[in-house]
Amino acid sequence: MTDTPNPESTVAPDAKPQKPWIELAALYPACFDWQQPRPLKIGIREDLLAAGHDPKMIHRALAKYCARRPYLKVTLAGMPRLDLQGQPVGAVTEAEEAVAKAKLAGTWTPPNRPASNTAPAGQPAPDLPIDAPLSEDNIVTGRLELTLKFSALPKPMPVKSGMKIGVQTDSALVVATLPPKAWKKLEKAQAEWPQWVAALTGKLGTRAGADGEAVVVLEQPALQVFEKKAKPNNTHMEP
Repeated sequence: MTDTPNPESTVAPDAKPQKPWIELAALYPACFDWQQPRPLKIGIREDLLAAGHDPKMIHRALAKYCARRPYLKVTLAGMPRLDLQGQPVGAVTEAEEAVAKAKLAGTWTPPNRPASNTAPAGQPAPDLPIDAPLSEDNIVTGRLELTLKFSALPKPMPVKSGMKIGVQTDSALVVATLPPKAWKKLEKAQAEWPQWVAALTGKLGTRAGADGEAVVVLEQPALQVFEKKAKPNNTHMEP
C-alpha cells in the first residue's frame, strides 16, 4: 500500500537479531507504533530507501505492518498520513478506506493485471512506432511532482518567504525557497551528522533556459532529512 537509509543498529555479539519491523518501530517511533498505528505516508518506501535501508527489509516490514487489523481499522477517510518524523503528509481517501474495509471483511481481491497482449488469439499484436499518438483511452489524470536529493548544505539567499537555494543536477538547475523551519532542518543535519541526505519534493513550476542553462523552479517544497551511516567494514587486517 504504502511503500523507508540503512542505519545500522548496534547489537551485542550474542544478541538475537531484531525483526525488521521491530527495528523500524525503534528507529521511527513517531511513525511506526504497533500499539496505536496510524496511516503511513504514500511513498514512505522511497523515504526509507533514501535513508539507506535494505529494499527487502523495507518490503517485509511494510507488508507486515500494513496488513494488521489495527492498522486497517484506522485507515479511515480523512485520517492524516504520517511521514518518518510523525508529520502529517496527505490524508486517507475514501477509496483507500473502502479497500481497508474490504480487507478486514475478507472480501478484497487484488485487481487483475491487464493482459500483456490484447490482440485476438491467432493475430499478432500491432507493432506501432514509438512516436504513435495516444488516444483518450491511453491517458489518465495525475499530478506531476519532482523529488530532488542532495547531501551538501548550500549557502542560502534570504528572501521574503524563506531561504532560496539552488541544486545543480546533470540536466537542470533546480531552485526552491525553503520555509525557515525546513532550512533549520538542514542546518541541524549539517551540525549533528557526519553524513546526511535531504529529499526535497514539490510541484514542477516554471521552467526556463531554452537558450541557456535549464532552470526549474520547485513549488510548495516539502523537505525530509535523513542521517546516512557508513556500512561496517568487513575486511580483516592480517597481523
